[in-house]
Amino acid sequence: MFDALYLSPHFDDVVFSCGASIVHRVKHGERIVVVTVCAALPPNEISPFAKSLHERWSGLGEFNRVEEDRRAIKHLGADYVHLNYPDCIYRRSLEGEWLYVSEESLWGDLSLSDVDRVEELAQLIQHSAPLKPNAEIWSPFAIGDHVDHQWVKLAASALGKMAKNPIRYYADYPYAEKFIGGTRLPYDESDRLTKLKAIRCYTSQLSTFWRGDTAIIKAVNSWQERAIQ
Repeated sequence: MFDALYLSPHFDDVVFSCGASIVHRVKHGERIVVVTVCAALPPNEISPFAKSLHERWSGLGEFNRVEEDRRAIKHLGADYVHLNYPDCIYRRSLEGEWLYVSEESLWGDLSLSDVDRVEELAQLIQHSAPLKPNAEIWSPFAIGDHVDHQWVKLAASALGKMAKNPIRYYADYPYAEKFIGGTRLPYDESDRLTKLKAIRCYTSQLSTFWRGDTAIIKAVNSWQERAIQ
């Protein structure tokens, strides 16, 4: 059974936001599981917006985010669970319309279609991994209002009522870079270096956030992982 469950909307969110503190906990004997919600493979048919993102992630449009995540989580020493929900850029309404079709839509209101599935998502998370009594469930605080982060936060709140587990929130990186407040999570320099190795596993995503390895190192060194009350 696990001492803590960390909810990651996408494959990289938990590692980017609080990977060093997870390494720290594992080193001190805790069993940690990272549950990635939007881990379904891309569908055969995708929107023009999704196609443009694929091109950004790889000039050839070829990448394997599942394998990237497996390698990253292995560096942390944690376990992982991949749920079969598609990323918001692939989700459609019952009528077949794309729910999120632009960069702007990713930071707006959550689709009613997604709101209607919050309880379903919470129940699936509840059964995704066995937790010890009073094991913490860590959720993104949804700083920046990315729709998938909003969705997971709502599900975590619902899950806390179902499972009676304490819900804690981590500051979402990189959206929380300029966010003031929160409590620094414990970790040391060796934990930070291990996190850096894990981040480098997400090869398809790095160019979205940083221009080269020097920028990655600077970001990891300057970011203070935090819990939000």
